[in-house]
Amino acid sequence: MSQSIRQSVMQASREWVADFNRGNTQKCIARYFPEAKMQVSPFGRFDGLEAISQFWLGFAESKPGDLVYRNVEIKVLNDKQAILSANWSMNIASGFISKELWTLAQDGQWYLEEDDFSVLTQLEAPLAQAQRTALVLVDLQNDYFPGGRFELENPVTSTQKAKELLTHFRAKQLPVIHIQHIFEDENAPFFAVNTTGIEIENSVAPIEGEPVIVKHQIDSFINTALEQTLVELGIDKLVIVGAMAQACVQTICRSAVNKGYQCEVIEDGVAAPALEYAAHSFSGAELIAANMLSLTFGGAAVTNSQTWFAQNS
Repeated sequence: MSQSIRQSVMQASREWVADFNRGNTQKCIARYFPEAKMQVSPFGRFDGLEAISQFWLGFAESKPGDLVYRNVEIKVLNDKQAILSANWSMNIASGFISKELWTLAQDGQWYLEEDDFSVLTQLEAPLAQAQRTALVLVDLQNDYFPGGRFELENPVTSTQKAKELLTHFRAKQLPVIHIQHIFEDENAPFFAVNTTGIEIENSVAPIEGEPVIVKHQIDSFINTALEQTLVELGIDKLVIVGAMAQACVQTICRSAVNKGYQCEVIEDGVAAPALEYAAHSFSGAELIAANMLSLTFGGAAVTNSQTWFAQNS
């Protein structure tokens, strides 16, 4: 039963988004109960259909569009109610949905009884499509380089490719995000707190205005500001470089895609160590190849820097 309810609420939500993107504001308003309540941070509370209508009709004057829900979660309360939460972005704004309470009415349709969402970013003009793609540099830190505690295979070569993309994104004034891994355990074998090994390698070090997301686990989304940063910036797509192929690069791609983002990995901008498993020995290049192959199965698009520049210059 809960699965069918979840599917029905998801379908109702998708219809609402589709009507919004078609500019059919009246049809969106019609999906609220007459006694519905809506809380919009920081704009205030709107009780009843008339107040909710005034908000949406006023908002429609700014020509919103391209609304997308990401990281959607639906929790079924009973056979007639479910709560949806998500991240959202559109051409002129982005934010979080804390609670959409969908309720099944006597006519067999699902309607919004409560709507609670926040606007994190609101723009005066629509965000350019190019600004919706961010370069994400994952864990390019000193411990992975010669002299570090966990040297990878050819990290300098792959980081040079990462630097070329970084230079391009900076020149075009496109979003750049750095990921920095710091283990909380002082006895960690690498990336230990209060060591120079945690510092981002100088050639790709962040500059003022570029977010640095500090993480303590392999997944860059767990207990970090990454998701909020992506929402605030209105990002749709991530271009990924960094390390390690079999761990943090693989994981950020899987998590991002599961949350609804597009991912593109630049394979010659990715590094890995030489490792052994049981009777098998793998070079860094072999680990990269295996993980790129893995990611092509529902995890990310994979290309190299030469092809990427040919398509994006």
